[in-house]
Amino acid sequence: MFNISSRKAAVITILIIFLCSILTPVTFSQNSIYNSKNISKTNLSTTLYVGGIGPGNYSTIQSAIDNAGNGDIIFVYSGIYNETITIDKKIKLQGENRNKTIIDGIYNDKVVNILSDNMIFTDFTIKNSGGFKENTAIFIQSDNITISNCIIYRTRTGIIINNSYNTKISNCLLHTNGKGVQGEKSFYIKIENSEFCNSGIGVDLYKSQNIVFEDVYAHENGIVFFINKSSNIQINHCASCDNNDNGRGISFYNSYNIQIKNSNAIHSGVGFKIVNSTNISFDRCSLLYNTHYTIWIHDNSDNIDIKNCKIINNFRHGIHITDSSCSVTNSTLYNNSIDSVLPKNSFVSAENNYWGSKLGPVFSKGFRLADILSREFGKIKFFPWKTNEYENAGADWTVEETFEKTIIKGYGDSQIILSGNDTDSDGLPDWWEEEFDYEETVWNDHTNLDADGDALNNFEECYAYSWGADPYQKDIFIEFDHIKSNHSDDSNVLPQEYVEQMQESFAEHDIVLHVDQGELEGGEEIPYVANFNFGELVDFYWDYFLHNDLNNPRKNIFHYGLICDQGPGNGFAFVGWAHLNSFCISADVISGTHPLFERGWLITCGSMHETGHTFGLLPDDFGGNDNHAAIKPKYTDFWHYRNYKSCMNYRYVYSILDYSDGDNGEVDYNDWGGIEFDFFKNTHFEWPKN
Repeated sequence: MFNISSRKAAVITILIIFLCSILTPVTFSQNSIYNSKNISKTNLSTTLYVGGIGPGNYSTIQSAIDNAGNGDIIFVYSGIYNETITIDKKIKLQGENRNKTIIDGIYNDKVVNILSDNMIFTDFTIKNSGGFKENTAIFIQSDNITISNCIIYRTRTGIIINNSYNTKISNCLLHTNGKGVQGEKSFYIKIENSEFCNSGIGVDLYKSQNIVFEDVYAHENGIVFFINKSSNIQINHCASCDNNDNGRGISFYNSYNIQIKNSNAIHSGVGFKIVNSTNISFDRCSLLYNTHYTIWIHDNSDNIDIKNCKIINNFRHGIHITDSSCSVTNSTLYNNSIDSVLPKNSFVSAENNYWGSKLGPVFSKGFRLADILSREFGKIKFFPWKTNEYENAGADWTVEETFEKTIIKGYGDSQIILSGNDTDSDGLPDWWEEEFDYEETVWNDHTNLDADGDALNNFEECYAYSWGADPYQKDIFIEFDHIKSNHSDDSNVLPQEYVEQMQESFAEHDIVLHVDQGELEGGEEIPYVANFNFGELVDFYWDYFLHNDLNNPRKNIFHYGLICDQGPGNGFAFVGWAHLNSFCISADVISGTHPLFERGWLITCGSMHETGHTFGLLPDDFGGNDNHAAIKPKYTDFWHYRNYKSCMNYRYVYSILDYSDGDNGEVDYNDWGGIEFDFFKNTHFEWPKN
């Protein structure tokens, strides 16, 4: 026990320590006010500052990292930091404001390379990685990493997680990336309160386990999540909306143990695609306005349980299942244009559901009588059914009241640099202005001038001048690359005679179609590759169309087609980077299903069809566009859309090398009048909110 004198000494000692601590000088930046509440720090950590002009501030982030110790905090003031950094210490790296604290990688390979475990990275914008496959804004190859409150854009891949454990991505916006997040052989990844948009693939996971998505909003992507050979996945309170009308929403390949709860899948080409995957449950999900398939199940997928869901108002198919099995209970399924459940060589247990009619599915749009009578279909058990709609089916929240969509236009490119004397300093050389009646001495806003309305501004018209571009005529450019065929007698190059027929169709509507199969500095042959997946397709786009250059002007001038023996689908438009400007045609597949047609004719017709999607001609514009029921006489759609004489109609896709002009009688659509010339670089998908 202390005596009185020792107590006084102890008190005096404590007071001295306290006074010393509060009198220790702290250096603040003279150009920014720092609020200590913004940084959480321990008694043992030191805070280093970057970007201020007072003493003790570092001029680069890397120099601060080099001088930091484990457990330290580095606070970075707002500004643009043109550097790449390597983090090999257990630190917290915090920006002052995520919109104004910007790390510009200047197209180097890894902008932020995290090598140390137990690291926090927060409140930054990161942009401009390199364009090669391993180039990324953030590269993680360590454990216990948190990335929070960041904006990541203009990268080949936003975040790569490689062989890591316990990664958390929170409150981030990832847009205009080839892929938003790519994970391989990693465990315990949590992505929450984040937005993914305008990317080829939002999240690409391979051989990874224990993944949680929570409060994630994904829109305008080619594919939302592409999950392959992975397991133990939870998707909670997420929204996949307005993604590629001609592509996929969330895809599971060769995966198992997946739970999707209280989520919305609205207006994508496919809500969920399930391939050779098992033990999947959907609970209280809303699947609405999807353009092709709502839940697409095939290739020996089983133990799939769909309950308490709302599957209504989809433009083509509801649940489409082949060579698999599933159960649907306590759900609402109706008003899906072709059918609500279509089993092919499959068994579906669908008891106790509401089908839109008290009389059951046969008398509603649950499925059609033609489906029941067809021998190709499997079995469905749907009795007993409910006579009233389930009040609590579907998600208990709405997307528009929960998330705010970020709108992205273009790619954020720098202005094209054109050579030649430029008297008025407006960016266009004098010779071009003189040829096209612009005053060489008068500054013009050529970035926003597009006299012919073809979505090519004058910079792009000038850049493409040697390829035939004219600012006073509508020009469409398509680059065709092809993967060398594995068949010695077959070619994946479009025959010139059919290219000329396609050009004539455009010319009739005063549009000049320029096709590059090697004549316009593109159009190359790619070595043979068999059965590649969507992730690899995005890689082809970057490697052979962009040539790994984020600033390649061709992406704002050319649409892009890849012709191969067999890709991830028959023929489909896809997003290689940020917008729907590309398509892939599988020549072997369509030749096998249409043996009476010449291969060259098939790939040319398929190319015209898919190019239409890159013009914004989509299934939600017109019921005859991409309608499987329109090719089978047993369906009323076959007869209803018979006057829609367009290659966009599956009934005519390989017999008419033209779009419709709307003059073919009742129930026709004017494709030519519906073309959106800028859709291929300002893609937008909008689902009906009414």
